Amino acid sequence: MDRKTAAIDSLVRLRAVRNGFNGAVLVAHRGHLLYRGAFGIRGHRDRDSLITTDQFELASVSKQFTAIAVLMLYERGKLDIDRELQHWWPDFPHPGITPRLLLSHRGGLSNYMYDLDELYRERSDYIDNETVLREITLNKFPPFFPPNRRYDYSNTGYVLLASLVETVSGKSFQTFMQEEIFRPSGMKNSFVFDPRHPSKGEKALQGHSGYFNPVTRQYYFNGVAGDKGVYSTVEDLYRWEQALFRNTLIKPETMALALTAHNPDKKRGANYGFGWRIYPYDGFQVNFHMGWWRGFKSLLVHLPYDESCIIVLSNKTSGAYTLRKEDFLQILYGNGSEPVVEE
Repeated sequence: MDRKTAAIDSLVRLRAVRNGFNGAVLVAHRGHLLYRGAFGIRGHRDRDSLITTDQFELASVSKQFTAIAVLMLYERGKLDIDRELQHWWPDFPHPGITPRLLLSHRGGLSNYMYDLDELYRERSDYIDNETVLREITLNKFPPFFPPNRRYDYSNTGYVLLASLVETVSGKSFQTFMQEEIFRPSGMKNSFVFDPRHPSKGEKALQGHSGYFNPVTRQYYFNGVAGDKGVYSTVEDLYRWEQALFRNTLIKPETMALALTAHNPDKKRGANYGFGWRIYPYDGFQVNFHMGWWRGFKSLLVHLPYDESCIIVLSNKTSGAYTLRKEDFLQILYGNGSEPVVEE
């Protein structure tokens, strides 16, 4: 075991013992797998040890998959990211919003969860993307800001982007991801959660809060995808990273769009590209995303500078973020700045 591998192993084990980290970790450096391990148990009821092929809900890390799906259609000439949404949905009530603005969180739309909470008080069935689009269209929920006024992190925007993938491709979002992204990337243990076909997640974990209190998957917003909803493993995410580094899915110039900061007015924290947060570290660019949803936390760091990546997945929210990306970057590269990250 070399020095960096030993340092990562010590870090993860320390966080597992002292802080209760429960999950899986994979680190690759300069194109080579450096570290892979799983710590803790599957859950309060199933106390089997976690393994690196267990499937975690990626939460907002799912957004990078949605962004790449949109860019694949853009690259094929099927989707103009600068056309207004009314081009595809004539009854959409808010003019001036384009896929580009949704990708970079500049659409200004209100939060669909707050809006639909008011409409669906019984919460007896799953809400899906079709429902979200229909209710936005019918109810004309007032936006937070006019389009392109400012950066405002928006789950609603990424739900609409997933719906747009369906409209343009003629495939369900689940099918598009399976056929166009997961399969070409070699991701055999990944899927988009669909409550109509829950059997796809044979190894899918349950999320937990502190003290391994289980958080049910039978939650009515779990039928919405694009902003969340992808289940994957640390090993499959490494295959995803390899597909991005090697330009298996999209061309380098298209990938560069995703990794370009699109919010010049954002003065604090990391900037945002298309599905990726962006900041400089010790002279090079670091791209990452974090996620939290229903008992899961996730982190994926993408470093095209030298084909390195950091993947941390947890099925227990307490203790999950004690493994910081800066800790790994310090081991891999030495000193660098530690930017504040804000929504």
